[in-house]
Amino acid sequence: MLTMYLNSSNEISYKYINQTQQIQIVRLLGGANECIERAIFPDNDFDFNAPPDAYLEIHTYLSVTSVLSDRIPCQLL
Repeated sequence: MLTMYLNSSNEISYKYINQTQQIQIVRLLGGANECIERAIFPDNDFDFNAPPDAYLEIHTYLSVTSVLSDRIPCQLL
């Protein structure tokens, strides 16, 4: 689940909540080769600021493999 909050700067404040029972790796892609990566445990959240043209990739770990679950353009959130 992802929620969005308006910010006074050029970026928007977002919150992603891992509502699955698996560990997820989220990767925020935006700006000039900027990349932030975080491990999000079940029922935990990730707060971040990003420009509207950024992407949030969500990788879900199943057993010993990683599956790209979603790639969301932040401007569509």
